Amino acid sequence: MRSIKILDCTLRDGGYVNDWNFGMGSIKSIISRLDNAGIDIIEIGFLDSRRKYDENRSIVPDTDSLKPIFEDLGVVNAMTLSMIDFGTCGLEYVKDKKDTPIDGIRVIFKKKDYIAATDFCMELKKKGYKIFLQPVSVTTYSDDEMRELIKIVNKVGPHGIYIVDTYGLMHKKEMLHYFSIMDENLQKDIYIGYHAHNNFQLAYANCTELMEIDSERELIVDSTLYGMGKSAGNACTELLANYLNENYGKQYKMDQLLEAIDVDISKEYAKKYWGYSFMHFIAASNDCHPEYVNALINKKTLSVKSINEILSKIENDKKLTFNKELLENMYIQYQRREHRRQ
Repeated sequence: MRSIKILDCTLRDGGYVNDWNFGMGSIKSIISRLDNAGIDIIEIGFLDSRRKYDENRSIVPDTDSLKPIFEDLGVVNAMTLSMIDFGTCGLEYVKDKKDTPIDGIRVIFKKKDYIAATDFCMELKKKGYKIFLQPVSVTTYSDDEMRELIKIVNKVGPHGIYIVDTYGLMHKKEMLHYFSIMDENLQKDIYIGYHAHNNFQLAYANCTELMEIDSERELIVDSTLYGMGKSAGNACTELLANYLNENYGKQYKMDQLLEAIDVDISKEYAKKYWGYSFMHFIAASNDCHPEYVNALINKKTLSVKSINEILSKIENDKKLTFNKELLENMYIQYQRREHRRQ
């Protein structure tokens, strides 16, 4: 039977909600409860050398700054990771694995950077880390581009590569299509991971769909406690754990996950809402960056119909990278056309 693992990234993806300011006590509490629950992989947060060290945040400038998190913690069951957004943390800030408390590093990168990013991953691997490759917005890759990426990935030999649905655009058919390309072309010992967002309320459904697929490929599904995360939020760790317990004989301890939500996550939710929203649906339905929608809504001069008309005219290769100047020009042109029609 193939391996299916849960990777909880609350302290990393959830940090977009609160600027990673969970507080040291909650950071330790979340890690401890996830580990006690039997969650397979825990992502501790970001490595980002642009940030100053703050013990209360799960975004730190270097691997040395991770050590206080693990003091007196005693992680027993889980693999622990940090993430690097390629270009924000150089190799000089990453000590060899033997001198750090984490087991691996995930590297997220834009399509234009994939050659340099995979070279960077090779260097991290030489330092002893388990490496995971995270291509941003996998929906921007053509089939041929994805196969070219996989050729390089096979040379790197990472622990895993991900289907990253950065803006929650994927429905079942698209997700399974990318999975099949990876499954057919990747070396057999490389995990395929799936990272979803909930713009279409499909994160949980798509994760369970991948679990059911007829494949021997090892699988990792990303999730966060209570779905805490960027934009419309993520698949919920507690839901995926419960599903795997009921259908795959897993033994995740649900009380530990629910306590983490009750003690550490609910207070964050009370401060700032995350999850499915009108704005994120409009963004996903137009295959574009949510900030385009947010900027147009904040104009307070446009109907939803007008917003959709403007978004529909953004060129495909510009939709997923927010360009304020481009949008402002399109808004002015649209207003002029509407004025002439009156």
